[in-house]
Amino acid sequence: MTSLFELREKIKNIYGEHELVLKPVIKFLVIFISFVLIRSHIGYMDILNTWIIILALSVICAFLPWNILTIILVADIVVNIFSLSVELGGLMLLVMLIMFLLFFRFSPKQGVLLIVIPLAFFLKIPYAVPIIVGLMWAPYACIPVIFGTIIYFMISVISENTMLLTRTSNGNISSASINSIIKMMSNNNEMILVVLAFVLTILVVYFIKRMSVDNAWTIAILVGGILEFVIILVGSLIIKTEGSLLEIVFGSIISILIAFIVHFFVFSVDYSRTEHTQFEDDEYYYYVKAVPKINVTAPEMNVKRINAQRRKKAQAKK
Repeated sequence: MTSLFELREKIKNIYGEHELVLKPVIKFLVIFISFVLIRSHIGYMDILNTWIIILALSVICAFLPWNILTIILVADIVVNIFSLSVELGGLMLLVMLIMFLLFFRFSPKQGVLLIVIPLAFFLKIPYAVPIIVGLMWAPYACIPVIFGTIIYFMISVISENTMLLTRTSNGNISSASINSIIKMMSNNNEMILVVLAFVLTILVVYFIKRMSVDNAWTIAILVGGILEFVIILVGSLIIKTEGSLLEIVFGSIISILIAFIVHFFVFSVDYSRTEHTQFEDDEYYYYVKAVPKINVTAPEMNVKRINAQRRKKAQAKK
């Protein structure tokens, strides 16, 4: 176990030393993958979805704040859907405007979640996000999680039903086709189920990890993962979604493992050395529980040059 903590400290030190380089690289990879996923699912505007434009935009975005990156990706989604249909693009734009009005009002610092949520869905690991959000942020982070989930399902509905869109004699998409897509979005029971599961998981994980009990984060991860699994499973059986049982099971297990990895790097404490103390001032009595963090210093290796020492001794004898 000590070797794992030493490895963690080495990784943290490497990141701290090369943060100026690693941050843009991480942003580039996230944005590049996001652009590629947008291109593969709703890449209806050919100019925006050429590889040269994607690479150029990804390089530029690597040096911008996360909130600006969120706006750029949302604009890319809206423009692509406008290329398919003005009506669907207008609907998407309206949803995005409402999203930003609420998002920047309550949780402007969590812009990265609007990118991570759809990305996690496309990478088949969405169930890890609410557990990690509950561990890392406050309940108001539910807002970007909800809107990120809505963005994913809107993209998914449009991409999966593009072939159903029929055009009139003048080349425009018929209103009946557009209405059917809008109806699929508004009556998407799977989206409502996932939003409900994510919000409840975030709240439960947050309040458990705030409790003054030993191994609160571990309990929060396990309870949150099981709760999310039960809600998704029972809800899927009731509304009869297309997702398989094995996909839900493996997704939940992988999500819990990812959450424990985050726990290991962010919140590692030694409950065996917990201390309790109390003090007072003029107005209050304070009862404090102090749990020390686990900090392991990586051992430094001293390399002795034996050959050089032998040469010095040989020269001394001569």
